[in-house]
Amino acid sequence: MRYRFQNAISHISRAGTSNIMSIVGIAFVATLLAALLLNHLSIIDRFEFKSHAPTLVAFLKDSVDESKGRTLLSQIEKSGQILAANYTSKAENLDRGETEFRDLGVLIKEAFAETKGVNPFPASLNIYVDEELTTRPILEQIALDMKAYDEIEDVSLTGQGQLNDRLRSSERTVFIGIGIAVVVVWLIIGSLMKKTAIVRADEIALMKLLGMPRHYLLAPFVVHGIFLGGLGALCGLGCFYGMFYVFRSQLGAIDFLNIYQLISFIMGGMLTGLLVGLITQRKHV
Repeated sequence: MRYRFQNAISHISRAGTSNIMSIVGIAFVATLLAALLLNHLSIIDRFEFKSHAPTLVAFLKDSVDESKGRTLLSQIEKSGQILAANYTSKAENLDRGETEFRDLGVLIKEAFAETKGVNPFPASLNIYVDEELTTRPILEQIALDMKAYDEIEDVSLTGQGQLNDRLRSSERTVFIGIGIAVVVVWLIIGSLMKKTAIVRADEIALMKLLGMPRHYLLAPFVVHGIFLGGLGALCGLGCFYGMFYVFRSQLGAIDFLNIYQLISFIMGGMLTGLLVGLITQRKHV
């Protein structure tokens, strides 16, 4: 076991300062990938926070009473793109405004009392759409169709459609980013290990002549790959956390990657290095 360990250390030391350059390159890639992942997770958090909110809000004209509003609601619910809808009266919207706007809401309610019943909040229809199958352009088309009803004054998108589009775009970006990161890290580690294998060619040939088992020759490549991939990912996360800590006040209420995501990130780097080591050993030994 001691000789295998010494053989692995000797293999790594043969790369010299190239190890440092490779780790810096991997750390840079890891930092960029961590930024993509954190941005994606922040979008997921905002999407889940808004998941209870309606997708569209249709504001009714003041001349439309509750009976007409609920009749219109039953017509809208028949649309195949509408999951659910509910009616909110002017009084309910006034109470909700007091809760959501706090001090401003209190002032609005006091003004409502002073004007002897003139409620500034219109009645509304809260519309929920299946956003798994819906994009923002389709939501805008639904809103445009709703505006055609005489009873509706205006239709507002609550931002869920836009956030859903951002989530889908972020998912694609993350998958592409992971793919590019794996390829770049693969090339960095593979290039260094290929050079190291060439430098040790005579030594490896001698060990083969002496009858060294295959796993003895394989171990240095695997250890070297795991070392580069794991340490590069760890350094990248460290650099990114430093920047995250410095700019945390500007980023707002965003949490850093949790422990399971950090472990998965580092394990991904180590796994990439392991695979590169296996393939390099097969080609050059």
